[in-house]
Amino acid sequence: MENTENMEQKTDVRQARRAHTLVMQGRERAQLEGVTAVSCFNEQEIVLDTQEGEVALFGRGLHIDQLSLDEGRLCVTGEIAGVEYTAPKPGKARRGLFGRRGKQHERG
Repeated sequence: MENTENMEQKTDVRQARRAHTLVMQGRERAQLEGVTAVSCFNEQEIVLDTQEGEVALFGRGLHIDQLSLDEGRLCVTGEIAGVEYTAPKPGKARRGLFGRRGKQHERG
């Protein structure tokens, strides 16, 4: 029972995070907080889920240097050319890490 309670507490903490932050250091580094999942990633695109919707980073040579979903933190390095925000879609299920690997990310 105790393990179930601990898991529920961690889930509650993750759900309690509403806002996210994005700090860019030049165009070479991005630090994000409030990340709930990584939907897909490759060297040209990294798509993240937050409570406020998706955040997509575009560029070249993108790498996830640090990732802690428990803390909602992510650090990306590479040549960042753009950032795109998408509002949450009603009824969209969170797929989690590697959830859409192999599929082309649809925008719009």
